[in-house]
Amino acid sequence: MKTLRKTFILTAIILVIALTFGGCSFINADYKKNNLDIGDSIAAAQSVNFNTVDENDRAEMSMADAVAAVERTSVAITTESGAGSGVIVDISFDDEEDPSFAASWKHDQNVVYIITCQHMVNGKGEIRVYIPDENSSYEDENYIFKGFIGDKPAATYESQGYAVTLVGGDFNSDIALLKLNLGIAAVSGERLSAEKIVKAKIPADGYKVRKGETVFSIGNPTGSLPGSVAGGVVSYLERETVVSEVGDMTLMQISVSTNPGNSGGGLYNLYGELIGITNAGNTNYTDINFAIPCFLTNGNGFVEIAAQLGGTAKEDNYGYVAGRRQKFGFTITEEENKNNGYIVYVSAVSSGSNAANAGLKFEDVVKTAKIADKDKNVLQSFDVARISDVDKAIQALNAGEYLVLEGTRKGKFTIESYTVYMMCQNYWFCNTGR
Repeated sequence: MKTLRKTFILTAIILVIALTFGGCSFINADYKKNNLDIGDSIAAAQSVNFNTVDENDRAEMSMADAVAAVERTSVAITTESGAGSGVIVDISFDDEEDPSFAASWKHDQNVVYIITCQHMVNGKGEIRVYIPDENSSYEDENYIFKGFIGDKPAATYESQGYAVTLVGGDFNSDIALLKLNLGIAAVSGERLSAEKIVKAKIPADGYKVRKGETVFSIGNPTGSLPGSVAGGVVSYLERETVVSEVGDMTLMQISVSTNPGNSGGGLYNLYGELIGITNAGNTNYTDINFAIPCFLTNGNGFVEIAAQLGGTAKEDNYGYVAGRRQKFGFTITEEENKNNGYIVYVSAVSSGSNAANAGLKFEDVVKTAKIADKDKNVLQSFDVARISDVDKAIQALNAGEYLVLEGTRKGKFTIESYTVYMMCQNYWFCNTGR
């Protein structure tokens, strides 16, 4: 699970909540106002359909019956850095005139799709997906599949015998889409029929999640308890939050108990419909947890994002999301200083990020932001008095140019000057495996 930090409106009280497993980390840190998470990608989705529950078949069930209807849609996921959850979803693609879109794998009956959290699969390496069998057991090797995530086309890894590959992932919404090719054998050496797979469906158009509605999650708490069920209610429909290593997010607040290992798991209603993907929670307070809703007014619901990732994916490219650009991997904060001005400084640098590799450090004070060409010739320069000055430089960047930050940092005994160069690259895919 991701760490989540929240600043309440109309109060100076700071609430810090954290929950994570594996690829995420436990963090309890103050969140200051006026942060800017330096963001990034570019795209347009093709026509993608999520199959919904037929209105004529839709009926509210008891919790036990609803769990029985959907429990086999929940999968456990392990990576080289941890463990979490995912949901098998029922997606279909419309045929398009564009032959590059009408890729055979998008219409292969042996291919099924799994939604999980981007932070669960953020990195290269092997991955395993554990699907519950007819007895809801996660130990049947006929239902366990190996995969690989890296910077090569999915077909490369499939040719090496990996059944699970990445379709695409989106850092900003924390949603990733995986492809499971049942034409490739499970770890048992046997092939699993697609007819034995149970897929989750989402609500039909017009369905509105209600505050106080009874919901439940199915996930893999602790990374070793797959298929675990937890019940609760929808506490708040769209809560603005700040999630560690992601930044600003709008999420559904739920009272459902959400533990480390639940990242990417399904949140369901009593109609047996998938209405959320659990992704953030806390260690300091009970009954304050969060999920990514199926639809959001800002367009970052898991349905909208997964549709773009699936729709834009091609044989040799990851899928991507419209309007995204590369994540440089740092956050800056501004605070008033003694002279009634502001000090702008680096408040976080993500490990292994563009910023970290360039040499940017925590608490670096930013004095100047520049844009330089590929030969590092300065094209534009912005004196940094507020966060907005850095934002101006970010917005003016083009692919292939450098974002250059200059300022001061604390040395061992003195204050030193620094200059860092970060190349701006448009990721036409997700940032996973890059």
